[in-house]
Amino acid sequence: MDYFLARLPIFKKLPSAELSDLPRQFLLRRYRRQEPIFQEGDPPAAVFLLRSGLVKAVKYSPRVAPFAMEVIVPGKLFGMIAALDGRPYPVSAVPIKECEAYRIPARAFENLMKGHSDFSREVYAEVGSHLRQSQSMRSLSKEPVEKRIAFILCLLARSMGNDLPVRREDIAELSGCTQETAIRTLVDFRNKKLLSSGWKKIVVLKPDRLKALSGMK
Repeated sequence: MDYFLARLPIFKKLPSAELSDLPRQFLLRRYRRQEPIFQEGDPPAAVFLLRSGLVKAVKYSPRVAPFAMEVIVPGKLFGMIAALDGRPYPVSAVPIKECEAYRIPARAFENLMKGHSDFSREVYAEVGSHLRQSQSMRSLSKEPVEKRIAFILCLLARSMGNDLPVRREDIAELSGCTQETAIRTLVDFRNKKLLSSGWKKIVVLKPDRLKALSGMK
């Protein structure tokens, strides 16, 4: 049995026999930083579940710079909207750091959806969460950089805790700004004692103040 899968709420009500069979159906693969997991417009051959690392769902346009629609953290599904409606992936999924993800073939995902109502409810709840985050990220793209970075930090802290295994470059990429701008903003936040930073990590010290700055509800 894969104990990472067994601990996830989305699988918690599956019968033991089916839970034990999931690793046989799912392909665990490692992806390098910036190596696309899938690309916008690809047919929905699979749904993915992030085991480690961080992934951004990014939208490309010929007229504007690429921007992140969503931040995907370990334990979360992605690519399921395309699998549910049978249309191509609406975004690209790109690791912002090396990651591991399970590839769930579309047929296996469909069988789980049809055979387990509890699994289906969890999936639709995640779809709702994805859509809300995408809307927030889209609205945020026109906000000042301080607000964007505060929002990203709060979003990551909500899912991963206040001790974030991310680099300043990661925050820049997710916030849609240059590394220099991200560094200046993070130094300002550090001087205000909102956070501390170390080697490949950022620690949120004042989550309530960051949340107020971000406008996150």
